[in-house]
Amino acid sequence: MGDYDYEYDDMEMDDYDPDAISYEQLMDYVDNYEGELTPEMLEVIETYKKRAGHNAGMDVSRIPVHELIENCVSPSCVQVLQLLLPLFIMCAAFRFFCYLSKAGSKDARVPAWLVHLTSALLGIMVLHSFFDMALLYLVACCTLAYFTFCLVCSWQRKYCGLAGAGVVVLVSLFCELWIVEPTTWHKIRGGQIILSMKIISLGIDVSQGDIADLPNVFEFLGYCFNVGSVIFGPWISYSQYYQLVENDNNMNGFMWCGQVLITSSLGIFCLVFSNCLTHWLILDNSQKWILAYRDAQSFRFSHYFVSFISDATSSLSGLTLRDNAIMNVVRPQNIEIPRSLVEVVTNWNLPMHNWLKTYVFKTVRPYGVFLAVLMTYAASSLLHGLNFQLAAVLLSLGFYSYTEFVFRRRLSVIYDACIQAKRCKPKCDHKYTSSHPVVMLVNVCLGALAVFHLAYLGLMFDSSAGEEKGYTMWHTLDKWSGLDFLSHWVALGTFILYWIV
Repeated sequence: MGDYDYEYDDMEMDDYDPDAISYEQLMDYVDNYEGELTPEMLEVIETYKKRAGHNAGMDVSRIPVHELIENCVSPSCVQVLQLLLPLFIMCAAFRFFCYLSKAGSKDARVPAWLVHLTSALLGIMVLHSFFDMALLYLVACCTLAYFTFCLVCSWQRKYCGLAGAGVVVLVSLFCELWIVEPTTWHKIRGGQIILSMKIISLGIDVSQGDIADLPNVFEFLGYCFNVGSVIFGPWISYSQYYQLVENDNNMNGFMWCGQVLITSSLGIFCLVFSNCLTHWLILDNSQKWILAYRDAQSFRFSHYFVSFISDATSSLSGLTLRDNAIMNVVRPQNIEIPRSLVEVVTNWNLPMHNWLKTYVFKTVRPYGVFLAVLMTYAASSLLHGLNFQLAAVLLSLGFYSYTEFVFRRRLSVIYDACIQAKRCKPKCDHKYTSSHPVVMLVNVCLGALAVFHLAYLGLMFDSSAGEEKGYTMWHTLDKWSGLDFLSHWVALGTFILYWIV
């Protein structure tokens, strides 16, 4: 910004002159500003947007395809390949090492502790390549959790799960609030979520007796820092990890090679679509709800990228999530063309959905379905940290999903039709099945309503200033107020209609 910095040094925005600097100069300053954006700052940015014509009436044209490929598609592919190549090499190396450890006679095999240690060391090397020295926060959390497990198991084993959850929550809160810089914490948040899920699930399995004994330190570190799931996930249970280490057929067949190739290609395509194609297909001068759909879709495709790459790394390292399945982590077709929000939630992240259902929902279910749904989304929100935006989206999604589920179940009973949130079995007892024209029309309309809610909820996950540190409450409220909080009003109306009928 140079000569223009003096106006914003103290973040007092009362006496700014919109004609003094350009919109691009203001954005340059915001991108390099390390503090938190205040409501006044957001108001000034919005004013500049309107004056510059960034919301409507802007002369926007679609760039030629060759320029899109040259300036966006090619650089995105090159950067992601440079980023992922070391991770893929480490995953393949671990799979090959597991295979060699089982070669030869049992007496000549590599000791199990060395295999677990290799898993941990390769995982830590990958963490360092992605997060540099910030990986120490994850190592500290893992170390503290294991010492806590040892102490609790020597006293009362049944409290292992509660102790693991307590350690994860306390470490996350202290790091986010007092210890770690916001930008750094936001960068390692994904790895922290995967680690937290592993620690909590292991603690609960030990406390419930599903795991006979607390794993030794090498087994614990190998599980927590397994190279195939330490960066992008997915969450795996301890039994899945142990099966990988004990499997004698790690290199048999070539189906896993095809799995890695397909999921990697799908991941790269989703990244290109998110970074380049969404904004090329839908221009900035479109209607606000179309722009909301575009930004939400861009966010969803960036999630698909992470999910497909996690599928690829897990397969490459030898993990088996589901037999003979290509999409083990996410099913985009059920999200982009959803039957219901319940279907979206289920298919957004299959391993995480399984974790939440097993370790949260089923635990709270005896106290009521609504409370179980609310606690499930609250647990998911807590795993993602003290982020108002994520909490607001997840809790809203929890209310939406519950309302949709009970409303459609009520309609299904009244009209004896296949219009529930979840698909009926091929041969159900309903009078009007899913092939009935009216039933098909109702399901299409309700699916369109789910798309409407997804556009509204995913709107604020854009690439605006503040993305690297996590968005503020004001960012969320500003985005939703721009759409008149319409989705929340529709959800409330649906809930009231459910009570009426």
